[in-house]
Amino acid sequence: MLQLRYAPLLVALLGIVLSGCRTYGGYDTKPKTYQALQTAVQSFEEEMGRAEADLQMLRAAAEEADTLHALAEQYETLLSEHQALLEDQRQRLNQLSASASYRALHTAYGATVTEQRMQQQKYRRATKRVRATVQGPAVAQAPAPDKLRKYMIRPVNFPRLQDRPSLTMAQALQGR
Repeated sequence: MLQLRYAPLLVALLGIVLSGCRTYGGYDTKPKTYQALQTAVQSFEEEMGRAEADLQMLRAAAEEADTLHALAEQYETLLSEHQALLEDQRQRLNQLSASASYRALHTAYGATVTEQRMQQQKYRRATKRVRATVQGPAVAQAPAPDKLRKYMIRPVNFPRLQDRPSLTMAQALQGR
């Protein structure tokens, strides 16, 4: 005979199975996710405009300094990657609608945000290389031991306590 100590557990499991409980999404989640996807693609397009302006500044600086020609070509390659990613994201957005399945919308949104974050990291690295090239090896040195970050646990996507403003191309090219 079934012991009484397992009865509440079995009743709870039976209730979950019979109620059709789902652990993802929610009511109104699909239109919100689609809206967030549209917003992400639009912001990525705006970032492309800023990247094009940065490329023009870098090309102008490269005309004066030969050391920046290779960096300008690398930045131009990044911009072409950005254009290709933007086209892929637009196609992904056009294939979906607000009534698409939750899984398809969530997957598309996650892929879009991840691609954008990776592209932003590439732009940041390129801008830091420009700064190191323009300002010399003193900027490219490793930080002092007391400035090194200590290991700390921070949840994913949790904002940093000390967010430093990102380096712009104009700031990187100062001091030429």
